[in-house]
Amino acid sequence: MKVLFVVEAGEGTIFPIVPLAQAVRGAGHEVLVAGHEGAMPIIAAAGLPGVPVTRREPASFRTDADGAFIPFPEDLDERERELGLTAARMAADALGGLLGLAAGWRPDLVIGGPLVYVAPLLAASVGVPWVRTTQDMGESLIRDRAAEDGLRPELAATGRDGLPAPALVLSLCPESIRPPDAPPAELMRHVSYATARTVEPWMYTRGERPRVLVSGGSRVSRRYALDDLRLLVHGAAGLDAELLIAAPADIVADLGPLPTGARAGWVPLDVVAATCDLAIHHGGGGLTLGCMAAAVPQVIVPFMPDLVGYPERLEDHGSAKCFRGRAATADAVATAGRLILDTPSYPEAAGRLREEMLGSPSPTATVPRLERLVAEHGGQAPRPASTVLR
Repeated sequence: MKVLFVVEAGEGTIFPIVPLAQAVRGAGHEVLVAGHEGAMPIIAAAGLPGVPVTRREPASFRTDADGAFIPFPEDLDERERELGLTAARMAADALGGLLGLAAGWRPDLVIGGPLVYVAPLLAASVGVPWVRTTQDMGESLIRDRAAEDGLRPELAATGRDGLPAPALVLSLCPESIRPPDAPPAELMRHVSYATARTVEPWMYTRGERPRVLVSGGSRVSRRYALDDLRLLVHGAAGLDAELLIAAPADIVADLGPLPTGARAGWVPLDVVAATCDLAIHHGGGGLTLGCMAAAVPQVIVPFMPDLVGYPERLEDHGSAKCFRGRAATADAVATAGRLILDTPSYPEAAGRLREEMLGSPSPTATVPRLERLVAEHGGQAPRPASTVLR
């Protein structure tokens, strides 16, 4: 079987699908991973064959003529609509390159994430099923419909009124914290992945003090979310703990004076998480799931309003504290962190969540499900059009 994974550009959107792509390839199937040219080093570092299908930077779809970022609306529904329309423009830009790829290497199955609307578009064009992977962070139907609206010309070229529904949805989110209105899905266990580098002893050993991981995600820069990360660091500094601050190397100096003994820079989540007693972070899906998989309680300060649903459900579950809007201050973050470190119920709840995740099929165990899906669709006509992706 030939499986084409279509990805966005950032580490946070690529890392969650790497274990599945590696598992499919490890089972002896052909795999290609297609995306923006800038994503190719990330894909190659994962040991996967990558195909660049567009050179346009994803950030350019939200910048003006002077290169300044166009902010998303504050209203959540309007924000979701703008996210969908932006993703549609990205899909239209990548479609030509993907059709060229498929002309020489026709996939049997296309796999894409929540914002990769070119995956169903390509699948419709070449007549194969597609699989949607999701973290169930509250992906919005408004976003899906806006993307569909933005892709009307491309859909018309395939004779369709809407994007085809996925033949299968794979969710990385444990059932107990999936949104109540989430579409039916088959669960797949989240496996943390980070670009491999040489691992040092401090990364996999625990000291005498509590260990706290602090992160604002891989996209933090001098132009984006630096002040937000500083707030998290200042809050964590109020704890009697060893701090591991995950941050791009080029902004570490901009974080200001750090507590004695704190480490800042590249931190491999897949290695470090198991040694941590607490994580304080921005609410990104891969990081949130990685902490859940390692039974790490969390203090979550979402940098974006559409990330609030996930941490709220974790707070209700008892394994996290969540801040909303502008409620977070360094003192409040420190207070929340201290509460979790001093209250046994939080690590106990995090441990139950990890056990639930371990009960879901691994990426390797999911491969036979994909094989059956391809066999079921072998030689059949494309699925009828549907205006509902979910």
